Amino acid sequence: MKALVTGANGFLGRHVVNALLARGIEVRAMVRPAARVEALGWPASVDIVRADLRSARDLVDAFADVDVLIHLAAVVSGGEDAQFAGTVGGTERLLDAMAASACRRLVLCSSFSVYDYTATSDVLDESAPLQQSPDVYTRGGYTVAKWWQERLTRRYVEKDGWDLTVLRPGFIWGRGHGYLAALGQQIGRHHVVIGPLTRIPMTHVENCADVFALAAADPRARGQTLNIVDGPGERVWTYLSDYMRGTGERGLRLPVPHWLASAVVRLAFVTVFRRATKVPAILTPKKFDAMLKPLRFDNRKLRETLGWTPPLDYKQCLARTYGPEPARVEAAAWPSGKAASI
Repeated sequence: MKALVTGANGFLGRHVVNALLARGIEVRAMVRPAARVEALGWPASVDIVRADLRSARDLVDAFADVDVLIHLAAVVSGGEDAQFAGTVGGTERLLDAMAASACRRLVLCSSFSVYDYTATSDVLDESAPLQQSPDVYTRGGYTVAKWWQERLTRRYVEKDGWDLTVLRPGFIWGRGHGYLAALGQQIGRHHVVIGPLTRIPMTHVENCADVFALAAADPRARGQTLNIVDGPGERVWTYLSDYMRGTGERGLRLPVPHWLASAVVRLAFVTVFRRATKVPAILTPKKFDAMLKPLRFDNRKLRETLGWTPPLDYKQCLARTYGPEPARVEAAAWPSGKAASI
């Protein structure tokens, strides 16, 4: 079995490549033309393809002998127009190429951002309401781009009859990516913790990558839409303490009840910011809810569909994120017989 992975050298992508190799799956890794992949330690068996989805036109050859596309690539920085063009336009170019190939299996990396947190009252799971035509002002460019990316992909799948799995990760964290928007508002060295007992929908990058590799290989994933969280999530107060300890940051944690912060944000938005063109995310009600609303999360559908449990527990994830760099894996662990760092 061979998988084509887009965004392969990104934070999640590099771990997905490793997880696929660990399952004995051949990998073709698509990276941008200027990407430096030498430090990733991939074995020689990984086939590197360089292409920029924002402008590339000839992508059909990348699908040669590919059984499954794992589409992770998205533009997460820059202006709203750049995010939309890169994420949605790039996906359209990629899927046009797939339609001209023999590949008929697709695993798409979506996001929790497609959900309507404001309309969700208690539990956010796969049945929770989605955003309805989100706009940049109230939800941000990333949400709009991911919403349209998933919508576009489903149109292609319906037209061409592909097997689709949509995976929606919560907050992905790991080494170098420990700070999460759900932690509230940082002011200098101090943190305003809004709703300190609220749980965060978290998935460690290595656990998340394991789900993508499993979904690519397991036929039970076909036709499914699955949320990825490692469990009910750590409380904001707890994880922020672990983050500060792990990074060596000094400062105070200042708790604020969620109901109070929410009331202030909504009042300020109506009376002060409604006509403003640029408003901080935390002061926009829908964005505030998406970051901080106290909801319950679980991975029941993922567990029941694929029999998945996180390879790493929370303490192990902390160690992988804030502890010493992991040692290189023994050569025998890789199908190619070469060592690679994870």
